[in-house]
This record gives sequence, C-alpha cells and structure tokens, in this order.
Amino acid sequence: MITCLNCGKLFIGNYCPNCGQKAEVERLSVTVLLKETAHFFSHFEKGFIHTAWDFIVRPGRASIDFLKGKRKQYQKPVSYFLILTGLYILLHNFIIHRYNYHYSLFRESKSPLNFQEQSNITLRTHFTPFIVIVILFSAVIIYPILARKRYNFVEILALCLYGGGTYFLILILSDIVLGAMFKVNVISMDVFIWQTSVSSIYNLWFSYDIFKRSHIRLFWLRLIGASLLVSLFGWLVMNYLPMVWVNLMD
Repeated sequence: MITCLNCGKLFIGNYCPNCGQKAEVERLSVTVLLKETAHFFSHFEKGFIHTAWDFIVRPGRASIDFLKGKRKQYQKPVSYFLILTGLYILLHNFIIHRYNYHYSLFRESKSPLNFQEQSNITLRTHFTPFIVIVILFSAVIIYPILARKRYNFVEILALCLYGGGTYFLILILSDIVLGAMFKVNVISMDVFIWQTSVSSIYNLWFSYDIFKRSHIRLFWLRLIGASLLVSLFGWLVMNYLPMVWVNLMD
C-alpha cells in the first residue's frame, strides 16, 4: 500500500484513485519543470497543439466533436483561451522591446501624444479585457442568428473562446513573421488594420465551418450578417472603447 502524498489515501498502483496524483513524485528541479512543461503542451488531454491545429484547419468538426462530448482530446476552452492570451502578451512585449518598437515610431512629431494615440496605447497595453468583451458579445450575436435552435448560449460562448484563443495564436504567428522576421513595427496602425482583417476572415471561416452542416434557412444571409456584425462590433470596441477608458481615467 502507498500513502498518497497529496490527499493521504492508501492505494495500490501508479496513481491515487482519489485525487489522481502519481505514486512517485520527483523532487523539483530545472529538468523536472521542463519535462512537465513539455508534457503539458504535447500530451495533456491529447495535446494543446492538437487543439490549436484543429481549430485552425477544421474548426467545424472540432467544435461539433467537443459539443457532442468528445472532450478528452481537446484543451478546455477557458484554459485554451487564457494560455494563448498569455503567450501572445509575453511574445508581443518581447518583440516590442527586442526590436525597440515604440508607439511613436509612426509619428514624426515629438509633441505629446494626442487623445487617439493615448487610446491606441491603452488598447495595446490592456488588450485582454477588450477582446473578452468582443468574445462575449460575439456569442450574443451568433447565438440568435445561427445557433439558437441547435445549441445553447453557453455552448456558443465556449466555441467563441476557442475562436478567440485561435485568433491569438494567429496574432502570435503574425508578430513573429512581421515583427521578428521582416522588422515591421507590430504596434503601428497598418498592423492593427491587418489584424482586424485577419480577424474578420477567420471569424467567417470559423462560423461557416461550424454551421454549414446545420441546414439553416437563409444560411448564407445569416452567416454573412452575423460575421459582419461581429466584425463591426469588434472594430467599434477596439477603436472607441479605449477612448472612453482614457476619457474616464482623465
């Protein structure tokens, strides 16, 4: 009999039947931490990378499988979103500092930042709460237009978290290619427009691949309408909500 170091239960085997902890626990070291990190991304729930790949190339099949109960092979939606959000913020800030990008690089004037430029900085430095608002209201838009008769609101919100996390993965790749490889200022307005365009395209692909099997009446009209509303709302949030924030802080 083995005594579980976590919960104290006596058991026989490699894992505690009460809490799931391993029978043998290695002492913490750099090697152990690296092994656990690699295991998390490559094996946890059959792979974080597997989830990311599926939600890029076949989001419809991945979404339907997840909602039908095939969930062990996919990273949970909230953790998937938070992990990719964190990775994006870390990499984005690293690239900005590594290549000495500044919010004023596209300004010739050395005068103080104007109101819109302050809003842009607010958006770039507090990106997560704004994207969370976009994801929440994306679910509010998609649910009544495309999903109400087939899925409930929480299911659509979970899929929007997958979509939002995958969008952050696309932003990570974009920052690496534009900021690190081609030395493009990743906090310029041109890159912001590029990111908005990519978001709209992915949103259309994501929604199409999920609902194309649902036999929805006036499918294309509903799909394009929902995608346009999501893109419009996202654009309004990213452009004008930071201005409201800055105004309130003043």
